[in-house]
Amino acid sequence: MKVFILTIGFLTFFSVLGLKLFFVFSPTPPISLSEPISEILPKEIDGWSYIDFDLATSAESSDRIASFLNFDDSLYRVYKKGKIRVGVYVAYWTPGKVSYRWAGAHTPDTCWVVNGWTRLDREYSIPFQVNDIKLKNAEFGIYKKDRAVENVYFWHLVGGEPFGYAQKEIPNIFGALIDIQKYGLNLRQEQFFIRISSNENLESLKRTEGFDLIIKELSRLSLLSKNNAQQRVL
Repeated sequence: MKVFILTIGFLTFFSVLGLKLFFVFSPTPPISLSEPISEILPKEIDGWSYIDFDLATSAESSDRIASFLNFDDSLYRVYKKGKIRVGVYVAYWTPGKVSYRWAGAHTPDTCWVVNGWTRLDREYSIPFQVNDIKLKNAEFGIYKKDRAVENVYFWHLVGGEPFGYAQKEIPNIFGALIDIQKYGLNLRQEQFFIRISSNENLESLKRTEGFDLIIKELSRLSLLSKNNAQQRVL
């Protein structure tokens, strides 16, 4: 029995040591963000105004949660045109800053609902396109609080690819193993959490002059679909 326990102990020790050496000698994945998010998103749009808010005032966050999430860059900007309101929320983490599962919990399905919103509708991995700008598939939901109803599209990008929500909020105790299966041992890709919310639906926003400029600049945050990106190169 002692031999068995010692063997398990040695195997565990060398496994942990091997993983540490792997991460030490593995090159850090590339970073796509080269300038502040606040400078990427547009500030001058004809007929629109905007206000930048502290992240703690958003439905996703609070001072306590923001400190835990440990962002490298972030922005919560609300654009307005008449009665139309478009909120853009972006959080960014450099490679290895937080786990994929921890960042992935930062969604309206958790944070908004905890803050008193009711989810009225939910769709997974759906197409998102405005004019000729096609973004990667988005998560979508409609949320209500008091008299406010928000149409919400969001993306959690890991290494530039959408993180799947096929589990549909059902906790999975094997989540870390699933991540290793999908991404390999190097779980250090950069991450974006990007959310667009509005009191108008997407079809109405598409007809609103200036909204496409918000989407165009937002697409620079690794959001542009591969097909769209290839067409622009050609």
